[in-house]
Amino acid sequence: ILCCVSLMTNLAAMHWSGAAKAVKRRSQLASLLAFVSCCLLSTSFVLSGLPPHQRRPVVTDAAATKARAEALSELPPAAASAGTAAARKEVRLQLLAAAAATCRGQCGSAEAKEGALQLVQALEALNPTASPASEIGLLEGDWRLIFASEDVTRSSPFFWGWRSMLKGVPDPSPLSRLAFGTEELSDSIFAITDSIPLKSIGEATQRIYNGKLVNRVAIQIFGFGQTVMTTTCRFLPEKVGSEVVLVVETTQAVGSSLPFADDTVFPSESLLGENARVTLQVTYLDEELRIVRNVADGQVFVYARSA
Repeated sequence: ILCCVSLMTNLAAMHWSGAAKAVKRRSQLASLLAFVSCCLLSTSFVLSGLPPHQRRPVVTDAAATKARAEALSELPPAAASAGTAAARKEVRLQLLAAAAATCRGQCGSAEAKEGALQLVQALEALNPTASPASEIGLLEGDWRLIFASEDVTRSSPFFWGWRSMLKGVPDPSPLSRLAFGTEELSDSIFAITDSIPLKSIGEATQRIYNGKLVNRVAIQIFGFGQTVMTTTCRFLPEKVGSEVVLVVETTQAVGSSLPFADDTVFPSESLLGENARVTLQVTYLDEELRIVRNVADGQVFVYARSA
């Protein structure tokens, strides 16, 4: 698998014009893939009979949310406020239940996952914070991921930058395109790492403090050990609005029992270049819950404040 990924990297680099640029991109991609491979592909020799990879689409149907908002708008201000608070509490509880029932969006039927996404949209429509990016007091603290519209590891901004860097780069291997039903190189590589049969993902958290966001995802590979993938970013919120710019600085495997993983501190910012700068949108924020979206693709991540 590692040899195939390396070959895919070299072939993909040739799609950029200019020899110097191709060499630079090939070097960047090789470094990125080596780091990810070190932490996630330790058991690649068992990758046989992998299931087809499908990236989950984000549901955009919000008819029920719109109808509820229109009904509330027709009420007197005091009644509307009380109704909004009651609706917010109801939807929040339903979302927490749906997140648990779908294993953070990673298991269950397609209908159950779609229902959870619709609850996310309903809660976003009831956001009580007008300018969440400027509410530093509410944003700061420790947060635990409870729902994701794609693989939990993709909550890391490192992968947002990586996907941006590979955007539009076709997978040069017909073998992986056929096996996973993918077209772009980034999706094929994600398909490989997502399909490792002995990999399990534990707690995923974010800590926001002093202009930094630290993203941690615990990964265990049965029979080999575990590690906590840790990405540190500069946290640059808008003064007014909902968007926050993240600059991915470093990625590291912390507290690892996997061979050599703890020795690697990946200089994400220098190797990702301009793609180290990614944007998240805070679409819901209160004292207990935070919903964010990757502006580049709309994928959504729901966090609950840690006790």
